Amino acid sequence: MKKFYLFTLVCFLSLNVFSQFQVTLKVIDNEDGALTNKLDDNNETNVFVYAADMDDNKLYDNGDWWYAMYSGETHSPNGELIKANGVWTWQATFDVSAGNYKWNPHMKTLGWNPINNLYNYATENDILFSVGADGTISGQTTLELPLTPTGIDQDYFNNIEVSTQASSITITNLNPSARVRVYNLSGLLVADQKATTSTISLPVEGKGIFLLNIDGYSLKVLKQ
Repeated sequence: MKKFYLFTLVCFLSLNVFSQFQVTLKVIDNEDGALTNKLDDNNETNVFVYAADMDDNKLYDNGDWWYAMYSGETHSPNGELIKANGVWTWQATFDVSAGNYKWNPHMKTLGWNPINNLYNYATENDILFSVGADGTISGQTTLELPLTPTGIDQDYFNNIEVSTQASSITITNLNPSARVRVYNLSGLLVADQKATTSTISLPVEGKGIFLLNIDGYSLKVLKQ
């Protein structure tokens, strides 16, 4: 009887060790592809991802260090680009076991560099998530653009005031050492300045929606 229980326990543990769960990593472009697609030679094939465990063992074995987050790439069959209602979702799905993982999405038009270099989402390029023994996923498996404040980020902007003028954007109540960047909807950096006082005015021409990034926290600004 003891042997039977031992055998059952070994089988149970083995099943848990080798259990696989599906995880889908997504980059969501809420501006109908304007932030991530970029035309030229990378039309609809611009976004890809590096994904691995914390020891840099990749989640895929396709003969390359990267995995396409778009449709039709033969060496990345689980990549997909979905367009619906003005939203472009770049995604890739992997089978993983329980553990801790990291991923960082890239764009070819950034010189095959992480999106973090343009749409700053963290101090490090890696985005982290974990998979529990029961398949429960925690952490972040989605990057949504334009970057919008989460609950914590919203607290950051509670005391900051933003006003727009014909040729500038002014921010008040800043941390005097804050780094302020402004991007247009094409992802182009149009202003970049480090504050030296609590108020800063950045030269920004044109009308429309701009992405204001202050020390990694982002907010959309409408300039009329």
